[in-house]
Amino acid sequence: MGFAANQARVMMLIARKSDLELDAQMISQKRMYLAQMTSIMLGHQMRWDPESAVAKHIEARINQLQQADKMLEMRLQQITSQRQAVTQELEDVKKTVSNNIRTSFGILNQGGR
Repeated sequence: MGFAANQARVMMLIARKSDLELDAQMISQKRMYLAQMTSIMLGHQMRWDPESAVAKHIEARINQLQQADKMLEMRLQQITSQRQAVTQELEDVKKTVSNNIRTSFGILNQGGR
């Protein structure tokens, strides 16, 4: 690829990495909210007899929150894997750009002697 195409690729990869980092941050915030809600629900559940309908309803809600957290955790793992792949590709493209620059200037310097 040419220099301009490599630079465009670097810019695209940087933007993708930023998007993935934002997604990961948003998921982490959602997980913290779910943890807070679970904690509140556990507090409410302790006030009731474990066999009461209210306690069972709260337990079902806690299970739903835990399932939602597991789904978010899986999504966060996917995003982390994607971010690692983008980071590796970004490093490779940057090396290619550096090599292209070194080669281009090497040719220019040899021609000027």
